Amino acid sequence: MKTYKYNINGNDYEVAVEGIENYVATVVVNGETYTVKMPEPEKPVHHPVAVVKPAGVPAPVDKPKRYGVKAPLPGVIVDVVVKPGDEIKRGDTVVILDAMKMENSITSDRAGKVAEVCVSPGESVMEGKDLVILE
Repeated sequence: MKTYKYNINGNDYEVAVEGIENYVATVVVNGETYTVKMPEPEKPVHHPVAVVKPAGVPAPVDKPKRYGVKAPLPGVIVDVVVKPGDEIKRGDTVVILDAMKMENSITSDRAGKVAEVCVSPGESVMEGKDLVILE
């Protein structure tokens, strides 16, 4: 049972909800029991929608898929090994990251073309930051 206290226009009310069944609530207000009928929610109306592609409209051209090689831990960029336009293979080193006084070679886990280099030597990065963007 849930109890609420209200003050309406200077009058105190203690309201206890004893139960709700089939949109009918039993409540006790200052010791007096009431049955309260609540409105049933309206059922949503579903209208089927037909998707029609207008004639003569070309299909959308997919943008090249982009993928970010992310920093696996926070650190400072020591060196950027790649530049935009470079073709790299899976496992190629893209950045050298100094973390906890150790240099870590950050490698790509997929092949692709370097679209963008997002960091520069000396920059501090947090875990999850995109270092290099591949297409």
